[in-house]
Amino acid sequence: MCCLDGSPVDGDERNQYNAREWETDMWHAPCNNFGACCVACVCPCCCTMHLRNKALQEDMTKYQCCQRLICPKVGECCSSCEKDCPCVTLCMEAFFCECFAISATRMYVQMERQIVTDPCDNRIIRLNNMIQILACICQILAMFDSSFQACAEIMNFIADVVYAIVSSCMQAQTHLELKLHPTAADYEGGAAPPIKQQPLAQPQGRTVAAAGGRSPQGGYPQQHQGYP
Repeated sequence: MCCLDGSPVDGDERNQYNAREWETDMWHAPCNNFGACCVACVCPCCCTMHLRNKALQEDMTKYQCCQRLICPKVGECCSSCEKDCPCVTLCMEAFFCECFAISATRMYVQMERQIVTDPCDNRIIRLNNMIQILACICQILAMFDSSFQACAEIMNFIADVVYAIVSSCMQAQTHLELKLHPTAADYEGGAAPPIKQQPLAQPQGRTVAAAGGRSPQGGYPQQHQGYP
């Protein structure tokens, strides 16, 4: 994993975030927040819904599909449902677009509080995306050559395990941040100066409609230094 690049994406305006760091990086999240990591691994969708509610300070009038941080144009199709039935829409998002929902909550918290992404977090996420892509390639090869079938099944299993671990670490990281600092004003020195939230581009790498309701391969949108 050390051979993977941990640097941010060049030109992204979220690179300016330098107000504070995460309470824990994803690598140490299982040790620093073991209980939440286990819950996120066993019940990822329920954990996703809980964290989004906490990130919005239990004010569902702020809710938007993926908070318009991922596929904003597609999310606009849910605008009427968001307003009339935000809890139901969040449930649908968590179960059918789990990976995007997890990333969106983490990104929302990071952007609201101007938290710098640890380079190791970028490496972990890029490792996950790389494995998902390899699994997808093996599945495609197996469609044309049956000799790749065993390899495809093994890679698919590895990809699922890696996704489960990475998503659990990501949720444990977000949970600890919200647990210690329920709002952006709960940090020493108060809230960071506001920065206008900008939608992210279409995510790269192994696309998911999420685990639990995942598409064939579940990966995360590319994370940015200060944007994961």
